[in-house]
Amino acid sequence: MGSGRRLSGVHGLSFSLLLLILGGCAGMKGGTGSEVAPQDSTASASEAGRLAQELATKGRWSEAIAVLDTAAQNFPDDSDLAGQRDSLVERWRYEELTLEDQIMVGDAENQKNTLSLLEKLSRAEPGNLIVTSRRIYWKEALAVKVGSLTECAEVHLGSTPELARRCLNLASELPGTPDIEQRLARVSEQLRVSETIAAERRLAAAEKQRQRRAKELLGDARTAIDARDYRRALDILAQVAELQPDDPEVVGLQEEAWSMISPQIEALVKLGDHLYLDEQLVAAVATWQAALFLKPGDEAILARVERAKTVLNRLDALRRQQQSSTSGEPGV
Repeated sequence: MGSGRRLSGVHGLSFSLLLLILGGCAGMKGGTGSEVAPQDSTASASEAGRLAQELATKGRWSEAIAVLDTAAQNFPDDSDLAGQRDSLVERWRYEELTLEDQIMVGDAENQKNTLSLLEKLSRAEPGNLIVTSRRIYWKEALAVKVGSLTECAEVHLGSTPELARRCLNLASELPGTPDIEQRLARVSEQLRVSETIAAERRLAAAEKQRQRRAKELLGDARTAIDARDYRRALDILAQVAELQPDDPEVVGLQEEAWSMISPQIEALVKLGDHLYLDEQLVAAVATWQAALFLKPGDEAILARVERAKTVLNRLDALRRQQQSSTSGEPGV
């Protein structure tokens, strides 16, 4: 699948040189010792299947297939081994095609970038024939890939849409026949539909996770209310409100928590006021800060704390001034 397309992209390489390279590669297979040979035997056909899958997961496809071939000889009565081998071979063929197409797309993207740079040079030096010839060469080299890129977009449309999109984008910028344009239009529409569906699925998954998180937080809030930890319950409910605005259950729990915590806040504020009037400023500040812990950001309580701190700062300044004056007097 796709092998003819890949071989058609080999340009400028003589047939004899190709045979020499292939012959050299064949001669290297047995002599390098770099490949790890698969196990000669396994205890069972199922163990061979697991080993083959493990090797395939690691990208060691030839070893995986060899394991199944050996197992087929050792366990000739196992009918599943042939099916596993066929499935593995098919997976490897697609993996091989995907890798080859990724290489092709990478080359095409590099050629496109090279062509863009050469066009800039050509505009800068329109009379430079060397630059012009290089630009024409790279333009033609890129144009001949429109068919391969179109096939790449079609083949990977369902399984690897990211690769299909890259192939489509490149092919769409190249001159093509009416047939190529129709094929690209079909791929573009199918990609649009699949990407829309994928986006909807992502939104649905995010919504499901949001609802699950809100449910967990509601449970934590109820637990905090049962434990009379109303401040913690309110903090948790604020998180739930961000996930589920206007949720009546959240509103009800918030009202319940506030109904229990408000008397405590009011009592602390009144106690702080009493301490302030009794000139116990430090104790008043500590009491109001306890109220702020229950109701963070309350402007009225914050104003009380700031007023008391201002008085404390002034008293501290007067105290330092008096100490300074006293230390400066001559001894009797």
